[in-house]
Amino acid sequence: MAEGVFVWSGLAELLLGYLDACKIALPALRQTLAQHRNSQRMPIAIWWSALEDIAQAQGVPAVGLRIGQHFKIHHFGVLGYLVASCDTLEQALMRFQRFQPLLHNLTPTLANQQARDMQLSWDPSYGRSTRLSNEVLAASLLQLARTLTSDHSLKPAAVDFPEPAPGDVAVYEALLGCPVRFKAKTLIVHFPLDALALPINSSDPHLRVLLDQQAEALLQVLPQADSFLARLQHQIVKALQEGEPAAEQVAVRLQLPTRTLYRRLEERNLSYKGLLSQLRFQLAKKYLADPRIPLSDAALLLGYSEQSAFTRAFKSWCGQTPLHFRKAWIRMQTR
Repeated sequence: MAEGVFVWSGLAELLLGYLDACKIALPALRQTLAQHRNSQRMPIAIWWSALEDIAQAQGVPAVGLRIGQHFKIHHFGVLGYLVASCDTLEQALMRFQRFQPLLHNLTPTLANQQARDMQLSWDPSYGRSTRLSNEVLAASLLQLARTLTSDHSLKPAAVDFPEPAPGDVAVYEALLGCPVRFKAKTLIVHFPLDALALPINSSDPHLRVLLDQQAEALLQVLPQADSFLARLQHQIVKALQEGEPAAEQVAVRLQLPTRTLYRRLEERNLSYKGLLSQLRFQLAKKYLADPRIPLSDAALLLGYSEQSAFTRAFKSWCGQTPLHFRKAWIRMQTR
């Protein structure tokens, strides 16, 4: 079942940080995690095994929840950047649901809004994870929501685990701050509806770096941008993270008729297609200069559903593939 299934390598950094915080030695495990920290993906079997090793070494209940409490946004990589750039917690959870394959490809996230809560769940028919991995995911989602909203008192409405109840359920409820149920069909994290409108207020330093890269790229496209063009650029960048940014979609974000958007661009001797292409090219160069961002994730950040489409577009802009551009940039930096 685990063959060909991976998790994002940033989770190796999460485990290394936890080992340091708890002063757990495990040198062999540290070496394995260090090897995968600098790659893009880590086989899920290694992730599961690492969690078991830590649990055996530490010998305390609910180790997965304790690990998840050490979660930081950058441990999710580009997925973390994508959710942190949303306006509300609801938008962030929906974006997490859409782009969750960036985190792991075992099973997709399902989002379902009920009368009392929003439920994030994982269809067990695709594959089942382990108890410890489910614990890490539930606690990490809670930490993500708290970090994004700066509301450290935020609690889930409930969490359902598919595994049998442990000896001490109270530990789980104390760590998650909510009712916890067991023997469910699948893992389900329930977020209260009144929390969904909470605004995103992230100060994560890794996100700040990415946003700074975006801001610098925007300045390079239109150094003397007026207020309209500045707002337009901002909305195009946000729309890129939802997929292909059609002019009609961006006009809605600006609360303008599409015809008005085109007219204002014509007044400035610009076209929407040309502006979009310039923005993508400048952002692409910034993302490619950051070796922490895989090419596939750079493609998603630029609104391409497939890396091949990004490669074709980038080659049309500068005559190089993204990979060749990145290699050339790295060589230049090491001279």
